[in-house]
Amino acid sequence: MHRWILTALVTAAGVVLVDVRSAPRPMILQENDGDHLVRRTGPTRGWPYTIKVDSQSVGAEDFVVLAEVLAPGQTIPFHRHDNAEEIVLLEEGGATVTVGDQRAVTGPRAMVFIPRNTWVSATNTSAENIHLTAIFSRPGFERYMRALSVAQGQPITALDPAELPRLRALGHATYWDTSRGPYPPGVAHP
Repeated sequence: MHRWILTALVTAAGVVLVDVRSAPRPMILQENDGDHLVRRTGPTRGWPYTIKVDSQSVGAEDFVVLAEVLAPGQTIPFHRHDNAEEIVLLEEGGATVTVGDQRAVTGPRAMVFIPRNTWVSATNTSAENIHLTAIFSRPGFERYMRALSVAQGQPITALDPAELPRLRALGHATYWDTSRGPYPPGVAHP
C-alpha cells in the first residue's frame, strides 16, 4: 500500500506547482533500477543518467542519488549547488576533477566531497567509461534534472534556452558562463 503526499504551491505569478510523492519506503535498488532519463539541452545533451533515489522515485525526504556513466572525453561542466552538499563516487579511475581550489586525477573507487556553493567539474581523461554516483544532502537538483530531461527511448525534444535560468533556480544550480573565461574564480586549473 502506498501513501501519497500532495503539496501545491501557488507562485507570485499565479502558477500552481504540484509535488506528488509517495511516503518514504525502504528499497533495495539494483544497478538497472531507477528512473532512466536523457538530458535534452546544453553540453550534456543526449547523455543518459538514472535518478535512483528522490521524493518521486522512493519517497525520499532528505536525499537525492543520481547515477551515470561518463564516457571517455566527456566533461561535466563547472557548476555549483547552493542548497546541498554533494558526494561523488567514481568507480573507475581516470577522471580529472576540479573542486574548489583542488584538482586531481582520481583513482579507482575515489570519492569527491563538494561543499555547498563550490565550483566542480569532472572530465573522463581515461580510455574507459567511468561509473559515477552523485549523492546530494538535500532535494532540489533532481527537479532541474527531471525538467530538462526525457525518458530514455523518447524523442529528445528541444528545450527553450530562455527556460534554463528558471529551471536552474528551481534546482538550486548555477552553471559557469564560459563567455567570462574557461574557469570560475578561485578554482584550480592547469
